[in-house]
Amino acid sequence: MTPIRQPFRGAIAALAFALVVTAMPPAHGQIQDAGVWLGAFAQGDFQSAGPKERNARWWFDANTRFLGDDFELFQTVIRPGVGRQLDEQQSVWLGYAWIGESLPGLDFHENRIWEQWILNQDYRDVTFQFRSRLEQRFVSTGTQVGWRFRQLFRAQRPVAGSSNLLWVAWDEIFFHLNDTDWGARTGYNQNRVFVGLGRIPTANARRRTEIGYLYQQINVAEDGADLSNHILSINIFFSP
Repeated sequence: MTPIRQPFRGAIAALAFALVVTAMPPAHGQIQDAGVWLGAFAQGDFQSAGPKERNARWWFDANTRFLGDDFELFQTVIRPGVGRQLDEQQSVWLGYAWIGESLPGLDFHENRIWEQWILNQDYRDVTFQFRSRLEQRFVSTGTQVGWRFRQLFRAQRPVAGSSNLLWVAWDEIFFHLNDTDWGARTGYNQNRVFVGLGRIPTANARRRTEIGYLYQQINVAEDGADLSNHILSINIFFSP
């Protein structure tokens, strides 16, 4: 049995579970919306680090998200972090995030601490990524810390006959780990499913663009509503 088989089977099971959760009928109705999400993601090594710290890495991503009929700015996310490369496939990270949201009559912002583990594995011409992220959320509308777990499963493979295009698909499922005075309820929170294309300009390029369709399904715990967002997602990835 090759090393990829066990994670691969786990990923298939998790993806199937995520699709079942997403497809469950809402208790009190469904709300549909559309939007555009833009993101820039960068990772790199600390070039000035000494020999003992050559595996030290940095992370930064910035996101702007537009929703609604007029595609107004809804959310901004700034997320820096630092990490360590454990081996060729695994890395661990610690970071901070600031999130601002523009809601009618509400100035909402969040400070967040996050930790994550990433595993990358190849199977034939497919590259898989498994990312587990834990968050501690400090929200302006409440006093209690919210704990949330996120699990991402991602796969990409070259487009047949193309030297710089990739098929990309990923699924990320979110679970609240505790109840809070600002509305979080223990259990399933949301799911995001993406399918699209990636483009690498040249074989040695340090940037990649991904564009595609993102479906976001959110469980609104307060009234049991089901919120579905249909999103055009455009992301740029850098490796300086």
